[in-house]
Formats: sequence, C-alpha cells, structure tokens
Amino acid sequence: MPRRSDGVWQIRRGILLPVEVQQAHTDWDELQALAMRVLNAEATQREWLGSRLMEALRPRVYQIVRSVCADAELAQDITQDALLRVWQGLPTYNPSIAPFRNWLSRVVIRCAYNALEQQARLTRRERREADWASPDADDAPRLALEQVLSGEAGLVEQAAERERLSRILALAQATLSPDEYLAWLEQTVNGSSCSEIALLLERNENWTRQTLVRARQKLAAAMVLDPALLSDAEIQEAIRRCQHSANPLTPQELRLLQACLGGKTRCPPPWRHTLRFRLACVKLLAHTPS
Repeated sequence: MPRRSDGVWQIRRGILLPVEVQQAHTDWDELQALAMRVLNAEATQREWLGSRLMEALRPRVYQIVRSVCADAELAQDITQDALLRVWQGLPTYNPSIAPFRNWLSRVVIRCAYNALEQQARLTRRERREADWASPDADDAPRLALEQVLSGEAGLVEQAAERERLSRILALAQATLSPDEYLAWLEQTVNGSSCSEIALLLERNENWTRQTLVRARQKLAAAMVLDPALLSDAEIQEAIRRCQHSANPLTPQELRLLQACLGGKTRCPPPWRHTLRFRLACVKLLAHTPS
C-alpha cells in the first residue's frame, strides 16, 4: 500500500491516489438532502436555503476546479462562475438519474473547460510578457525554493509529488477527449464506479468501460513518452520488473518500446502500431518504481 501523508498526492503505478481523507458519504448525503430542500422550498425560504447550499458547496467546487486548473486565482473566478451555473441548473437536477455529487462534478468540470478554453486564447508569448512585467516575477521562484530547502526534508518530496501531479493532470487534459478526461478523473480522483460515471455522462456502462480503458491506454502512452515523468532509468527498471512478472512484454512490444524510447529523444510509434504501444505502456506503468 502507498504511504500517505496529509496534504499530499502520491503517484503509484500511473494511478492518482488522493492522500487527503475524502469527505464521508454522509456529508454528500446531507448536501443532497439540502439541495432537495431548496428545490421543494417555498419562494420565501428558497433564497436562504440556497445561500446555505452554495456556501457548503464552495470548497468542494473549488477542489474540482483546481483538479483541472493550475492557476489558483483563475480557479477562484471559475469557482464563482461554476456556483452560478450550479444554482441556475439546480431545478433540472433529478436524484433518480445520478447522485448529487456526480451531477455537481459534471456541471463544474464543463464550466471549467469552457473557462479554460477562453483563457487558452492568450498566447504563450503574451503570458511570458505578463510574467516579465511583474516586479516580483524573479523573486517568487527563489522564495519558494528557499522555503523548501530551509524546511523539513519531506517538503522536497511533497513539492516533487505536487509538481508531478500537476503535470499528469495537464497531460491528461491535453491527451484525452473531454468525455475520456471526465470519466478518468471521476474514477481516479472521486473513486466513482463505472455505473456512476455512466449516469454522470448519460451513457451506458459498456461505453463507459470502453472509454475508461481507452483513456488509461492513451494516458499511459503519453506518460511513458514524457521524460519529465519517467526517467530512462525508471523505464529500464520497469521493463526489468515487467519481464519477471506474470504478464511480461511480448517480443513485439519490447522491440517497439526500444524503438520509440531508445533514441536521443522519445518518439511516438507509427500509427499502425499505436494500439500495441499503448498496451505495452499500460504493462510498463504497472511496474514503475514507487
């Protein structure tokens, strides 16, 4: 089992594991009950109950937004917009179709995607110019580094895990389709079952299972191709472990990995071998060093 410490996410075998203790199911049951009270309340009480519901949801909505948005200030703005969307869409919520938690996640993530698409219109050059124009731009990284180096040794590991988590989330968002990303996020972060995700996406379970399998395969390939996530030494060790496991790489898979990863730079396979490469990467991530 992976070691857990408060406030940190840990990556093990290509899977995101939440280290913070998740909210008990009773909390979400209470929120769902409060949402139903809002829906059934008379006009005189609806605004007061609605305010209670929105304030209770704010930290949870912010957490969902932060899972897809690395900018804390932008996440605050998106959270406000998402809460407004939740309030506007609340009359359409049907508890017989999906739990309130899943319905909320769907509304919030779609709102976040729309906001991030608008934000993406800024070019990288404009962003760099904005950073250069900031008088504290050079001091911020130095201050963060000093805080890590002057603190406990565990802070270095925590900072590395957080940076790796952010990179994996960004890689998943860039690699997967919106439906694949939402299904993957729901399963790995919220622990939702296949049936719950199917209700959330308004799809059948067979489609959901196929989508999750495809998302894992695509993300596994993207992670293996990213040297910032897996070093050459880690890949070689994973191959060694895999070959001594009950499900080793086939000779064709091993040759394909060596062809794509053995050069000076890693490169994706020819399109004819894409599926084989993805399957090999899934095997590989199951044996990456913890």
